[in-house]
Amino acid sequence: MERFDDDTQFSIREHAAEWFLRLHAHDLSVAERFAYLQWLKASPAHIGETLQICKLYSTLHSLKQQLFFTNEDDVSNVIELAGEGAAPPTRTRTSWHVRALLVVVTIGVALLAGSIVKRTWFDPTIETQASEWRSLALNDGSLVSVGPRTRLRNEFGEQQRLLHLARGEALFEVAKDASRPFIVDAELAVARATGTRFAVSRRDLAVIVTVEEGTVLVSQDDAPSHTVALGGGQQAIVAGSWPPIVRQVNAGRELAWSSRHLVFDDDTVAAAAAEFNRRNRVLILVDPAVGAQRVFGQFAADDPTSFAEAVAAAKKGVVVQQSGDVIRLQAAR
Repeated sequence: MERFDDDTQFSIREHAAEWFLRLHAHDLSVAERFAYLQWLKASPAHIGETLQICKLYSTLHSLKQQLFFTNEDDVSNVIELAGEGAAPPTRTRTSWHVRALLVVVTIGVALLAGSIVKRTWFDPTIETQASEWRSLALNDGSLVSVGPRTRLRNEFGEQQRLLHLARGEALFEVAKDASRPFIVDAELAVARATGTRFAVSRRDLAVIVTVEEGTVLVSQDDAPSHTVALGGGQQAIVAGSWPPIVRQVNAGRELAWSSRHLVFDDDTVAAAAAEFNRRNRVLILVDPAVGAQRVFGQFAADDPTSFAEAVAAAKKGVVVQQSGDVIRLQAAR
């Protein structure tokens, strides 16, 4: 399998299409299947493009049947030659199926890359429910990953790329476009970038902007002259007053939620439970006697039950009680 060192949006799309074709053609060795899994795990963008290819293939499947065949067993891609002594025709059904699949995938990639289906985010608003994560591509080549209970509206224009974050959290991998700034408006704060990787999280009384790489300008909507520049590994917490709190952070840890993980380093059990409750339908209620204890480690963000059980196993005198969608961490009596 050819390596794609240029990790642009289009190269990722080409790579996903080639993996898809070879997988459906049963053309992958055991080692290549393992490499495919590693490629998928390497970036949410790889998974997002693969899902787009699969979705498009499903949509075009009926079209493929209309264009190429209605019954595979009755169609051959071998042309029968007239004349005496000609060998009887043989069928290469597998070859025809692969060729048909190749055409369908080629059409899909062309549609994705061209002007017919230029947008991969069709609805101007994306909204997720509890325990739902989404990753998708924007029409400028940027990628966005949103967490649960998020509402994000797309208002891209010729002068700027504008997104409104009404609630929740979103991670942005911004495609460079010097002529159009990339703006995320979260009401309490506005984040501006041209090409970078950063996240905006809207809480009840605060907006948190975390930068992994590049530079992001954070300002107040009603006072754009008040601007703070954030670099990689910096985070701004805007809670109404200005200037915001700016601190150095471990960006990988802060943004682990985008890959469905939560990392805690000497956090309280109560604070950790709040992070799970922000994202899941199943809620964790913590006894005050337990909530002040400290917790360390990495946990699956979509599995609050395992987190609660891990806390109970690590903390003496803590028990777990679960009833329906409520988990209680209580001190043993």
